[in-house]
Amino acid sequence: MKLILFIAISLATKAYAFPEMIRHHYVNCTACHFSPSGGGLLTPYGRAISSEVLSTWGTEKEARSFYGALDNEKLNQWLQVGGDVRALQFHHESATVKEGRTIPMQAGIELAVTLGKWTLDLFYGKLNSDWKVEPIATRYYIMYQILDELTVRAGRFIPVFGLNIPQHTMVTRANLGFNQGTERDALEGMWSGEKWNFVSTLSKSVKSASVSEVETAVATQLNYTIADSYRVGASYWLGTSDTQNRQILGLHAVLGFTEKFYILAEADYQNRHQATTQRTQYGLYQFSKYGYEFYKGIHAQFVQEYSQSDFSNDKSKFESYGPGFLFYPRPHFEFEGLYTKKKISIVGDDFEDYAYLMMHYYF
Repeated sequence: MKLILFIAISLATKAYAFPEMIRHHYVNCTACHFSPSGGGLLTPYGRAISSEVLSTWGTEKEARSFYGALDNEKLNQWLQVGGDVRALQFHHESATVKEGRTIPMQAGIELAVTLGKWTLDLFYGKLNSDWKVEPIATRYYIMYQILDELTVRAGRFIPVFGLNIPQHTMVTRANLGFNQGTERDALEGMWSGEKWNFVSTLSKSVKSASVSEVETAVATQLNYTIADSYRVGASYWLGTSDTQNRQILGLHAVLGFTEKFYILAEADYQNRHQATTQRTQYGLYQFSKYGYEFYKGIHAQFVQEYSQSDFSNDKSKFESYGPGFLFYPRPHFEFEGLYTKKKISIVGDDFEDYAYLMMHYYF
């Protein structure tokens, strides 16, 4: 039961980060999203291409916020409204366990107010396990655009590190503390040029159900784009808390070989020094995804993960691999399925079956 709840919380992602769009030569996230790191509320242009590029069927008008009900030239110059509703069907099976459940994940409204070079963004709403929405602002920031390429923002959000993929259960997200529910009080500066992208963030975590202790951290990321279809980068994290200090060095790549075939890959090396035991752990976290769009809006994928949080302990190993799919039938609708074989060494030596179907409606 705890495992199911963990996966549900971790998969309750932002609407929706899609770095694979680089295969259509969209290099910077701000082409489609208000957030410079991707994810969150779509810009009007991002909504338009959701029908033109992502969805199997649909029209540009259908892709608009609330199906065009809020179309007003004067209003849309400074206000954009959206939101998300998500649910998950989860299944786990082994020689001794067979379990499944439908889980509420996310429901909320997101607003972006833009006045000149200032933008205020707010996501409001937290969906509980009993399908009730709490009136809580889970993510917010105020952003100022100094230059076309340079922005600064301050608020509560997840700092940029590695690939901002929507599958927050992956070891490069959840196991390193970048999953949903770990939004931090943060100050960020980002430069987004044609080839180079650099971001630096100072942050402090907030205690919650997902965060047991407060960590202060500095994070930096550098990306380089090649031929408008390939992006490679490196990330660095330095964090301190009352019980530990940690450093993470990561390498990542988003490769759009054609407009159909793409690869995402990330590998992160972490060392954690425990203050109480004076012991340092060294670990590796790795993720890769291979995708092919067979028909507009219909993707086949293969996802692979590996981690070992402590090189001196073989029981800290984790392995996972399996096929999946993405389906964007019409604007506002997304379906994702994944079937994997997972081996959690601390649990046992056998691979067990895991599967989920995620249903997402964004408006």
